[in-house]
Amino acid sequence: MSKVQGITEILGIFACLSTGRRRRRLNNEEMKLVERYRELSESDRIAMRYLVDAMRSVSRF
Repeated sequence: MSKVQGITEILGIFACLSTGRRRRRLNNEEMKLVERYRELSESDRIAMRYLVDAMRSVSRF
């Protein structure tokens, strides 16, 4: 998995987790991405949140 694809998937999982919609069980790949997110440093997590917010502001969806 390329670094960009991994980050994109993490952002997708992160966005889904933060919406608060109906909860569903995560599959194995999603759980691995969540674990990778949890392993990030606090400054990396903050940067990830800023990036997700920026992507939401320019997204058409």
